[in-house]
Order: sequence, then structure tokens, then C-alpha cells
Amino acid sequence: MFESVFYTVAPMLVLGFVAVPAALVLSVCAGVHKHAEWREYKAALAAEAEADASAAEFGADEA
Repeated sequence: MFESVFYTVAPMLVLGFVAVPAALVLSVCAGVHKHAEWREYKAALAAEAEADASAAEFGADEA
């Protein structure tokens, strides 16, 4: 009786102890990566806006 519980429940517990922290680590890593991509995107938008403003200012200076 106890052998069957050991062979069925114990592997599930071991898998749970390994899978849950691994899933949390992967989730945090994915979030960090997504945040880094978002910061790069916002920096690119800001650089584009700055370039547009600079071009408009340069065009206004020449006119």
C-alpha cells in the first residue's frame, strides 16, 4: 500500500518542487526581457521624435 503511494505521490512532489521554481524563474526572466524591449522601443521613439524636432528646427532656421 505504502509503496504505491511512494511511487505515485513522491515523483509528483519532486516534480512540483522542481517545476514551480523553474516556472517562476522563467516568468521573471521573460518579464525582464519584455521590460528591456519596452525601454528600447521607448528610447527609439524618443530619438525619432527628437530627430523630427531637430529637423523641423533646422528647416525653420534656414527659411
